Amino acid sequence: MRTRTIRSALLLLAVVAGSLGGCLGGTSAPARFYALAPVVTPLSGGPAKPGPSLGIGPVTLPAYLDRPQIVTRQGPEELSLAEFERWSEPLKTGVPRVLADNLAVLLRTDRISLFPWAKAPAGQIQIAVDVTRFERVGGKEVALNARWRLLTSDGTELVARQAAIAEATGGEGYDAIAAAMSRALGALSRDLAAAVRELPQ
Repeated sequence: MRTRTIRSALLLLAVVAGSLGGCLGGTSAPARFYALAPVVTPLSGGPAKPGPSLGIGPVTLPAYLDRPQIVTRQGPEELSLAEFERWSEPLKTGVPRVLADNLAVLLRTDRISLFPWAKAPAGQIQIAVDVTRFERVGGKEVALNARWRLLTSDGTELVARQAAIAEATGGEGYDAIAAAMSRALGALSRDLAAAVRELPQ
């Protein structure tokens, strides 16, 4: 009788362990990771003079975007978080990185630093960006809204403008969303580069 009881208990444990293994290991979809990427191409033309010295930042984003999950907007007050579709780096570091990469190409400069810096070098143009919206909206496009300023190394404001950029996703997947967000940052980068070029030399 004791042997039968032990065998029954072992059988029950094996069934429970198998069930837990199925729940924990076999049914969850693997997470997929995405990264923003620079999308601008070099300008054509002859040899360029040394580009400007740029300081990128601070770049701020809404707190609801400060998470690994990709956020999409379902309505004015409703957001959706994709649990298994994630950023490979926080947007608060990815956005300034991509802006710096784009501006390095657009303005033909390797003199770029990311905020925070110990001390701004003389002649540096600081680009401060306050992103107020950056997500897919309406199912078919990405919206990037931002306020941005160009400042001198001592903090004097040179230019202050707003951007409202809409970029079609061109697809349904999260890879299409990430690509559209990269293109939106490319459009913002072109606006910033144009403003830098317009500054008095």
